[in-house]
Amino acid sequence: MNTPSRAFPKFFWILIIIVLVLFGMLFSKAYSISSKVFVSKTSFIKKVSNILFHGGSTTLIGEDQDRINLLLLGYGGEGHDGPYLTDTIIVASIKPSTKEVLLTSIPRDLLWKTGQQKINFAYVSGLEKSQDPNQAGQKAEQAIESITGLQIPYFATVDFSGFEKAVDRIGGLDVNVEKTFTDSQFPDSGIGYLPPITFTQGLEHMNGVRALEFARSRHGNNGEDSDFARSKRQSLIIQSFKQKAGDLNLFTDTTKINDLTNILADHAHTNLDPDALLALTKIVNDKNAKIISQSLDPDTLLICPDTQGSLGYTLTNCPGVSDSDIQNLFINGFDQSAVRQEKATIILENAGTADTLYTSIKKDLTGSGVTVYEVPYKGLPLKNSVLYQINAKPATINYLEGKLSIKAQQKPAQMTANSDLVLIIGGQ
Repeated sequence: MNTPSRAFPKFFWILIIIVLVLFGMLFSKAYSISSKVFVSKTSFIKKVSNILFHGGSTTLIGEDQDRINLLLLGYGGEGHDGPYLTDTIIVASIKPSTKEVLLTSIPRDLLWKTGQQKINFAYVSGLEKSQDPNQAGQKAEQAIESITGLQIPYFATVDFSGFEKAVDRIGGLDVNVEKTFTDSQFPDSGIGYLPPITFTQGLEHMNGVRALEFARSRHGNNGEDSDFARSKRQSLIIQSFKQKAGDLNLFTDTTKINDLTNILADHAHTNLDPDALLALTKIVNDKNAKIISQSLDPDTLLICPDTQGSLGYTLTNCPGVSDSDIQNLFINGFDQSAVRQEKATIILENAGTADTLYTSIKKDLTGSGVTVYEVPYKGLPLKNSVLYQINAKPATINYLEGKLSIKAQQKPAQMTANSDLVLIIGGQ
């Protein structure tokens, strides 16, 4: 008969074996989920060690330049027509110093690859070649980089089902509907249409299905019948999600994060490793974080509809608009979005000896939503530009001061102008 001293080691090893088996099962599940959601080529062991030893303190690409760029893509997924055509394309730029997040929507019908495809095909083209979400995401990043002029090192994708489940898991979203509209042509999984759906102006609590309908609708009345109106609604959804996540302390609750990761395992992908994702959420979850929205749409006077090509309805550069003009919207987006919100009016005069600078400034201001009144200059040529302030428009003034290396002046007593600012362009 064994003595207790001899029985203990045998029992101890049985416990060790049980623990190892359980750990192996958990590790296998964690590895499976990790490989589906976090699709970068970083090894699973490395991902785990980074989150354990760095705890979200990793330095993100672009952080040293005070701008982290992330590409957000949404697509239908299995059961939908064109399941991996990206209906939603948003460049999210995060400015750590000010906790600002700039969301710039790109229309899916924008021409890409010198007119051979629409931009919503970029992700599909990568997926068709590799069947690898990581390579597909990189293909989309490269395509968007060629349009925006930005370095975009990170991407995140989600399909419609994953979006619905994630919204339901956090208890729905409170969304401020800006105006009432009805969509009578909302697709029913690509087969026919749903009965007309209506959204009424005001605050609405939306579940996952309702939030997706609000974000996807593009045939509504009352001006809500375009990709551009839709992109603005998608920004509202993102803002609402951020607000709800903050209210729930979602980014610091490991249980909720684990639940969402399980939900999204088959519906979402990102090349952000877990530690990098945690570092990013620490920035955007700050209570002072502010979301700014803009769209690359015809209102910017940068892109125009074109129905002459083989692809049907597309969008391409307006006459006289260069690729660098479009890139300026993204590169200077933080400044220009603030200018756009001010909706300033400006009298513009050319006192230079050439039209180059005048034309460039006029294009920038018009594209930023400033109302420009062109007035002939009647004085002698000026070596330097002059900016006069009539009414307070700080964002527009700051933008022009930086652009022209000048300081705004109060208007002379004898000057009369029915505008917020007067800008006289000098130089060559």
